[in-house]
Amino acid sequence: MTEQHSERKGFTLVELLMGMSLTLLVGGVLYLMQSTGMSTVRKGTSQLLLTSEIRNKMERIVADLRNAKEILEVKPDSIKMRCYKYSVEKPEPGEDALVTVSYEIEREGRQQVMWRIENRDNPVKMLSLDRIGENLFQPFFEAHDPASPAGWSFYPFDMVSNDSGQRARISLIRINLDFKQQGESASLVTSVALRPAATRIRQPNWKFR
Repeated sequence: MTEQHSERKGFTLVELLMGMSLTLLVGGVLYLMQSTGMSTVRKGTSQLLLTSEIRNKMERIVADLRNAKEILEVKPDSIKMRCYKYSVEKPEPGEDALVTVSYEIEREGRQQVMWRIENRDNPVKMLSLDRIGENLFQPFFEAHDPASPAGWSFYPFDMVSNDSGQRARISLIRINLDFKQQGESASLVTSVALRPAATRIRQPNWKFR
């Protein structure tokens, strides 16, 4: 009778250590990929919500500018205007519906704040951000230009000399909002054509671009 011996082979210590190392390496890579992906998603979502909120605020500024009859004062960080206030009761307002609206940037403190002031009412906080870029309002006025096919062109309004004749012809304002909030930076830019006071045509379907 012949005896059969079966040899059982196991893993050596070196093989076990290599297997554990590979497992830890693959697990670490997968965790890093998942963590990076989730961080990117959270960052994108946070920036999207922040930009959406600021777009809504910009809509209000643009609406006031489009209803403006005249610009009373404009500086890089502030603007003051007289504009028509529309309502359901008064869809076609007259001169009695004119209100004075101001937007001002306050840069003191940990947060930089944009205030909206209507007539002598209490200021309303529009935006509160870590940083609001300089030169928010950039106005342009119309003037004769014989070289232009239209016969006129837009020229940057000189806010230092503050010429009243140029200010009365301001018909385009560029808004350049660079901001930073909780480590996220973004920029929103739009140009607003001031509605001629003689027509006062309403455009309720106008949207921010």
